[in-house]
Amino acid sequence: MIEGSGYPPGSFEIVGPFDYHRVLVYGREVPHLTACPANGGVVHLQLDSRYGLDLSAQDAERVIPFIADCIAVASGFACHPRRGHEARPLTPFPRVFGIFEET
Repeated sequence: MIEGSGYPPGSFEIVGPFDYHRVLVYGREVPHLTACPANGGVVHLQLDSRYGLDLSAQDAERVIPFIADCIAVASGFACHPRRGHEARPLTPFPRVFGIFEET
C-alpha cells in the first residue's frame, strides 16, 4: 500500500490488450476509463476518450481507485463497488415543495 492512499496494493488491474486497456478496480470495470501502460513505468489514462493523463505506476495505484469512486458518485452511487459488495445507489433527495400554493 502506498502511504496515505488508503487503498491496499494490487486493488486495480489493467486488462488488455484490446484497442484499449480496460481498468478494473476490485475486479469491477471502471466505466469511461481506459489505460495504456508505457515504457519507463508510466501509465497513460484516458477518461471518456477525451482527457488524458500520464502517471507513474505508483501514482496510478493511488489515483485510479479515486477516479473510480468519482465516476461512481457522479453516476449516482455511494462509491465504486468493493470486493464482495454490490453497487449501492445513493438515496435520492426528497422532493422539494414550494412554500406558496398555486391558485
